[in-house]
Amino acid sequence: MIWFPTRKRDYEKIANLASLQPDKVFFDLGSGTGDLLFYLSKKYGIKCVGIEVSPLFYLYSKIRSLFNKKVKICFGNFFKFNLSDADIIYAFLHPKLLKRLEEKINKEVRKEVSVIISCWPIENSEPLRIEESGKESYYVYSFKPMIKDG
Repeated sequence: MIWFPTRKRDYEKIANLASLQPDKVFFDLGSGTGDLLFYLSKKYGIKCVGIEVSPLFYLYSKIRSLFNKKVKICFGNFFKFNLSDADIIYAFLHPKLLKRLEEKINKEVRKEVSVIISCWPIENSEPLRIEESGKESYYVYSFKPMIKDG
C-alpha cells in the first residue's frame, strides 16, 4: 500500500470547500494518521469520522482519538461502512475506486451530501466546483437522495 497524505497546507482549502458548520459530520475515507480530522475538529468544532484500512495508521489515529471526543476512528474497508451519517465526505483515493464510491454514496445517502475528491474527478460526473492548489485539484460534488418508486 502506498500512502499519500493530504498536504497540511490544503486543510483550510478543504474546510472552505466543505462549508463547515459545528452541526456537520465530516467523513475521511482512508484517513491515514487522521491529521486532517484532528485539525478540522479542533478548529471548527465539528464531529469527524475517519475510516482506515492500514492497521498501523488506524492504531496511531485511534490512540490520538482517545483524547478528542469529536473524532471517531474506524478500522476497515470504507466500502463496508455505512456512510449515511455523513454531511461531508472527503477522499484522496486511486481514480479506479471513485466510480464505485459514487455508486455507494448514491445507494446510502439519506440527505444532501457534499463530496470532496482530491486529485482526480469522478469519471462521467460533473463537479459543482473545481479548486486548484498547486499541482493538486479538488473536485466538489453534491449527492442528493434518489427518489425510489414504491
